[in-house]
Amino acid sequence: MIYFVVFILLLIPVFWYDWMAKTGGENKWYYLNLIVLILLAGLRYRVGGDTMTYMEQFEEIPSLSEYKNFDFVEAAYQPLWYLMNMLSKSISDSFTCFQLIHAAFVNISFFYFFRKYCPNYYFTTILLYYFAYFCYLNMEVLRESLCVSLLLWATPALLQKRWLAYYSFCTICFFIHYSSMIMFVLPLLFSFLKKPNWKLQIAILSCLFVAVGFVDIIDVMLELLPISPQFTEMLENYIDTDRSLGGVLSQLFVYVPIGGLIYLHEKNEKDIDISFAPIIFGVVIINTMAMHLGAFDRLINYFKPFILVYLVQISYYIISSKKFVEYQKSFCVLFVVLFVFISNSVRYYTKDLSNIYPNSSFINVYHPYHSVLNPTDDERREKIRENMMYQ
Repeated sequence: MIYFVVFILLLIPVFWYDWMAKTGGENKWYYLNLIVLILLAGLRYRVGGDTMTYMEQFEEIPSLSEYKNFDFVEAAYQPLWYLMNMLSKSISDSFTCFQLIHAAFVNISFFYFFRKYCPNYYFTTILLYYFAYFCYLNMEVLRESLCVSLLLWATPALLQKRWLAYYSFCTICFFIHYSSMIMFVLPLLFSFLKKPNWKLQIAILSCLFVAVGFVDIIDVMLELLPISPQFTEMLENYIDTDRSLGGVLSQLFVYVPIGGLIYLHEKNEKDIDISFAPIIFGVVIINTMAMHLGAFDRLINYFKPFILVYLVQISYYIISSKKFVEYQKSFCVLFVVLFVFISNSVRYYTKDLSNIYPNSSFINVYHPYHSVLNPTDDERREKIRENMMYQ
């Protein structure tokens, strides 16, 4: 119920400011929405599979004053993650304190990015973020979401080619989660892909799909990169080299909205100016790799805020054109893009987990919502998490 109430709360300014173009009071709604989402994520109690794991590990992590007793070398995760935990524990031994710090940083970062790069329709972007990615980024991939948030603050430096500042952010992220290595190569996209070109993306997608089928990417990475034992272990945990046909088709379904948006952008390039558009093309590359190797699917997390802004900017341009005859094809493509985007999000929440726990789906990892104000262990969620750990 609380998720629905928050959805309605976020929908009101979308209708009033983005759709009706009213003015006055935007800041109040902006900060109200921000505070609500921070509290929703920060005050949760054992909501989210990874959250429960991090809660238990938090008990074993010392405070900042005792950091010398902690073995960072043998630790499972990267050092800055533990330092953040230690800092939080120095303030309070409660994991709720950590959740509030984490939720505040992640959501302030996303809200800042949406208002900066989608200034006319940021309430719509916030609503889509809540619907599609909020639970996942705030309650599951806690370490990775910190890196994604830092990337959002690093984006101005990336676009302005201030490389020292940008790569400083990249280095910080690397010591939070190894997946942030993707940030180091993002500048290359601006060198090779300066304009949207849907035919080029189809060609690259096809070539990559064939090439990855014949080349063992993991062996290449292990040979070329100075990889630590922890990084090797991460690869072993995330890599799925035996993708079924269903897995490939599912990944292709994820690509459809991106392909459609790039097509629409190319057709209306003179009227749609999106400074970070080359980053979107990176999704095509990563998604193609993910068709063969499951670990690459995680890297798409770094592109999600950019995808949202790209989707909203192009959607409002096409819808507000009011030239249905002239834009008839674009309207049809946009309809498919929006339908598949929403379907992908619904498919994530409704993914069947009956093989892990009877009559369950992924939505049970987040629902019902329990707060630290009335802490309750949800039996189904606990069983799902327990069974997933021992699979």
